[in-house]
Amino acid sequence: MKISNDNFMSHKVTTEYNDLEKDEVNIISGALELRRKMVSDVMTKIEDVYMLPIEAVLNFQTVTEIMKSGYSRIPVYEGDRKQVTSMLYIKDLALVDPDDCTPLRTLTQFYQNSCYFVFEDTTLDVLLKSFKEGNKGHMAFVQRVNNEGEGDPFYETIGLVTLEDVIEELIQAEINDETDVYVDNRSKRRREKRHNPRQDFTAFVQRNENQRFFISPQLNLATFQFLSSS
Repeated sequence: MKISNDNFMSHKVTTEYNDLEKDEVNIISGALELRRKMVSDVMTKIEDVYMLPIEAVLNFQTVTEIMKSGYSRIPVYEGDRKQVTSMLYIKDLALVDPDDCTPLRTLTQFYQNSCYFVFEDTTLDVLLKSFKEGNKGHMAFVQRVNNEGEGDPFYETIGLVTLEDVIEELIQAEINDETDVYVDNRSKRRREKRHNPRQDFTAFVQRNENQRFFISPQLNLATFQFLSSS
């Protein structure tokens, strides 16, 4: 039986396509979509972002809350959540003693961690290229121009986008790690199990009025960590 060249080429292309793994097809499709999707399509809304007010005090309770959140970079805002002024890195807390009750403003002024802002209509391929350069980090705040009201237009922060968000669009799949609260930021579908309940040490820092003796929160935490791991 003689096979024409056209039929042979069609059969070859079809065979090669069928040999592609589903993940490979998703990545190819995702790469083609990066130029069409904007950061506003994949960002986490600012009201859903874990943030700290600049007036916060880095006492034991605040540091404990930060550690329980699981995030390594914490946005800092002043007044309104849409007015992001700085970024707090977990490593910045290495030399902070909770007993000193250091103001967060003092720490941010010392480290002066800059924030990277992009407009809501920035396409994902442009953002990915910027992230790859590594000069501005792998997290960006999404801004838009607010023309509402009688006053002058101004910039307001409406969301947060990370390199992980872009990669998820590229591979067409969610990347879940142990710190994620939601399976998907946009659908707000929560994970079934986020933390090991043994790691919840909040009960060790609570005080009872009927207690006769008190020990420091640091010693409470150290005791809990020793008992839970030994």
